[in-house]
Amino acid sequence: MPEEKRLENTAGTTAGGTAETPEKVNNPHDKGYKRVLKNRRVLLHMLRKYTDFAWVKDIREEDIEFEDKEFVTDYFHTYESDLICRIRRGEQEIYLFLLMELQSGMDFTMPFRLLVYMVNLWEQYFRNVPEDKRVLKEFRLPMVVPMVLYNGKEGWTALRRFRDYLRDGDMFGEYGVNFEYALIDVRRLAEELILSSNTVIDNIFYLDRAKEKEDFLRAVEEMMDRVAELPADEKNLLETWFANVLEGKFGEKEQAFIRECFRKGEKKMISGFEQIVNEERENARQEGAVSERARGMQILIESCRKFGQTMETAVETLIQNYSLSPEDAQALVARYWPKK
Repeated sequence: MPEEKRLENTAGTTAGGTAETPEKVNNPHDKGYKRVLKNRRVLLHMLRKYTDFAWVKDIREEDIEFEDKEFVTDYFHTYESDLICRIRRGEQEIYLFLLMELQSGMDFTMPFRLLVYMVNLWEQYFRNVPEDKRVLKEFRLPMVVPMVLYNGKEGWTALRRFRDYLRDGDMFGEYGVNFEYALIDVRRLAEELILSSNTVIDNIFYLDRAKEKEDFLRAVEEMMDRVAELPADEKNLLETWFANVLEGKFGEKEQAFIRECFRKGEKKMISGFEQIVNEERENARQEGAVSERARGMQILIESCRKFGQTMETAVETLIQNYSLSPEDAQALVARYWPKK
C-alpha cells in the first residue's frame, strides 16, 4: 500500500491551475444536511438503504473518516456543498464523493463537473504519495465513488453516465472514459421505503419530500411519534436540520412557533400556523389601510396649495374629512405644505 496522507484542503485550486476563491453561498438547507451526514452511523445507514452499493455491507462506522475539504474550480465558480470521506474495507481504500444539489435547479453539466472533482481528488492523492512508491508496478489509485443527493421539485433528468456526455461516446466502446454516478432523488423516494425504518435520515427524507409549507407541516405532525423514538443524538441532528430548513421556508414568527411545537411534540401545528398566517395578513391589511389614509391626507394638502387655498383651509378640510384634532391637522399641514 502507498504511504497514507490526508488530502490537502485546497479550496481555490483546480485541475488546471489556481482560481480566486469566490464568495460562499450560504444555503441553510445544505448546512443542515452536511452536519447530519457527517455522522458515521447516519451516513452508513443511508448508503446501505438508499443505494445499491453491495460493498457497504462490510463497512463499519470506524472504517469511515471524513476529509475536511471542499472544491472550488475554474469551471464552476460556486461554493460546492460536498462531502468527502475515506472508507476502509479491509486492505482496500475507497473515497466517497457526495455532492449535494439541494434547493437548486437541474445541472446538466453534472457528468463533467464530477469528473473534474474526481480527477482533482486523484491528482492530490497521487501528489501526496512519495515518488518512489507511486512509480512501482503495483501502485494503484484508490476508487472514487461519485454520488449526488438531490431534492429538487422536478425529477432528475441530467445524464448519469459520463460516456453519454461525450459526442458519439458509445462508438468508441471501452476506449472512451466512462463512469456513472449514484443518485438519491429524495422527492422521488417511495414512502414505503422511507418508513420501513426509523432513523434521522429516514425522517429527514420524509419531511424533505414536501413541496409546500402546509405539506411540510403536515409531514412534521405525522412524524412526531417516530421522532420521539429516536436516540438523543439523532434527535439533536434532526433539530439542527429542522432549524436550517425553517430558516429557508418561513418567517421569524412562524419559525419560533414551529420550533416550539416541534420541541414539545405537539400535533396541532397546522391550525396554529394558519392562525399566525391569518394574523399576519390582517396586520398587513391594516398597515396598508393606514398607509393609504396617510397618502390621501398628503395629496389633499398638496392639492390645497396647488389650487391656491390657504394653510388654514387645508387644516379645516383635514379635520372635516379625516376627523383629526386641530393639533394633528396643523402638524400634517406643516409637514407636507410645499416649501417656497
